[in-house]
Amino acid sequence: MSISRNILLCTVCQSLFHDARQLRCGHSFCYKCIISQFDTTSNRIVCSRCTRIHQYDSFSHFETSLIVDAFLMSLVTEHRRKNNIQSTPLLAFTLEQILERSPAPFLIAKCAECTLRKELVVCPECEQVICFECISQHQLIVNNNVQENWTKCKDMWNFMYKKSMLFDEQQFDLESHMYELKSRIEKRSNFLLETIEKCRHIYQNKITQYSETYNTIRQEITTQFQCIDQNIQLFLNSKDPDPIKAEQILKEINVFKTKLRQRSKQTDEYAHKLPIYSVSDFDSSLLGTVSIETSLEHLKLINDDDDNRHESYIQEEEEEINDNESVSSDEAQQIPDEKVHEEQVKECENSSQVPTLENIPVKKLLWSLHFKFVPQYIALYRQSILFASDRWGFVSTWAYTNARTKPVPKKSFVLFPQFRVGTWSRVYVESFSVYKPYICVFVKGSDESLSNFIAFFTHAGQLQLKVEYDHRYTLRQLVCDESSKGNCIWAVDRGMHCIYKHDLPRTNKEIPTFLATHKTTTRLNDRSCDVIRMAVNQNILALLDSRTQIVTFYDKITQKEIGVYSAECLPTGENKLWRVEIFPDNSLLLRFDDNERTGDRSQVIHHIVVHVKKNESNGKYEPISQIQATNVYGFAIGPNSEVIAGLRKSNCFEGLITCYV
Repeated sequence: MSISRNILLCTVCQSLFHDARQLRCGHSFCYKCIISQFDTTSNRIVCSRCTRIHQYDSFSHFETSLIVDAFLMSLVTEHRRKNNIQSTPLLAFTLEQILERSPAPFLIAKCAECTLRKELVVCPECEQVICFECISQHQLIVNNNVQENWTKCKDMWNFMYKKSMLFDEQQFDLESHMYELKSRIEKRSNFLLETIEKCRHIYQNKITQYSETYNTIRQEITTQFQCIDQNIQLFLNSKDPDPIKAEQILKEINVFKTKLRQRSKQTDEYAHKLPIYSVSDFDSSLLGTVSIETSLEHLKLINDDDDNRHESYIQEEEEEINDNESVSSDEAQQIPDEKVHEEQVKECENSSQVPTLENIPVKKLLWSLHFKFVPQYIALYRQSILFASDRWGFVSTWAYTNARTKPVPKKSFVLFPQFRVGTWSRVYVESFSVYKPYICVFVKGSDESLSNFIAFFTHAGQLQLKVEYDHRYTLRQLVCDESSKGNCIWAVDRGMHCIYKHDLPRTNKEIPTFLATHKTTTRLNDRSCDVIRMAVNQNILALLDSRTQIVTFYDKITQKEIGVYSAECLPTGENKLWRVEIFPDNSLLLRFDDNERTGDRSQVIHHIVVHVKKNESNGKYEPISQIQATNVYGFAIGPNSEVIAGLRKSNCFEGLITCYV
């Protein structure tokens, strides 16, 4: 089997390879061509074949990292040698070569082939002596051996090439996971820095406030002490002391003693609130802890609380002076305050039990498959066939057995080849469902010349029928439900604010008839809602409202509302709930999209994918697991509650099909 000349051509200069060098992605170019493609300002190079970006520290680092493709150069050398040979290609050697190797005059001995005594020549390949009559047959044997060895070599090369491609795919998966880990570490680092800064500000304000309180107390008792001391000196220096004046001074001294006890008690309380830092052993936490008595209390209380407490102390003093109460009665009045303090601490502890994403367990990745484009839609047909489609109608199928076994590729096809131009198409798929015996897709045109339509294909990709669909306000997602409680196509009329359905066609004759009529099942209560997604299981139909971020559940038989879920139950920050799926046990799979993404679809989109389940004891939905991935698109729920997700690779428009449990 001959080698195609295209394999031996450099894609940059379109000539045979000269000093072929290989990049990290496995693609080879001429040394001069690859040097000319290197950007010295950013120290990086973009592969012209796979558009992958390779970053280097310097030009010398780039030059030393290039690998000499000796195998490819040997193919080029062999190609040039064959083109230069003028004799028959089947011959491994020429008659001139034979005569050069043979002694003169020719030997007369037994031939190694026919065993007759004749004039012999020496074979330049195997060094055997062959007669002139057997030499042609011997040439064919030698050529067959060469061709057989070359075939084995090519088979080995193909095997190594496939292994290198598999390694390349695994490398991209690893880079994606490493980028995700890096992003999570950066977010966690920023969160820790913000937390430290907030705590520093809180504690600094507390320390400043306590210092001001000490200064106020010191100035107050100093002023009062100096006033009493001055009055006593005047009284003692007077020649005719007044007994009434002495009684007033004694009363002032008693009042001052009571106030000193109060201020002493207050300063003792604040003395226990000095900041203390405990160094961590790096076993249980990254940072140490800073505390001012009960840190939970002082993180919750604001500065006004201490101002009110200070005023309460002054009011208590006046009551003690007027009523001549003892210090013990003052201590008794502090008991309700301590109970209030304990209740505040309990409230803080209860509020701190809100789940965070870091505390939610992570689902385990079982396997991943390569997909040629971005897997916008995933569908699992009757636990046997796995379908994946991009937005332009490129579909691949795999034979599916269970979550633990990696699916086997079956077939790939294009739904609308007449509209497709390269990786782009004039029509795009808004909805993709699979049931027996059809693939049902809702299609929109990219311009006004193409109307919306629903197309039905066989599972092998053969178009059966397409029907124009002119529902103006229809939801862009149509769900084909072949369960016993459904047997219909679910849709939402966004103009009339109602759920409607078509009968599920099973034959080509039923398609136009069933789609021409529909039945309104339920009127939506809130006319301002904006339903963007639907999901079904055996018993429930779920609708996602993008404005309120609420999922509403309806019974498929009675079409009545049976429950709701609010996205506010999870700490997802600015991310918006954009996708929902229902497990067989009525638990939910939720996808939150990055609210700050731009129109650049090649960027990394951060998604939060969480599996939540209703707690029957308190009636609240609680997170039980999450999927850590970026660029998440389609979903499908397997028979054993496994999650099959479609991901887009970073910096390219290829995808992965992954399975999580």
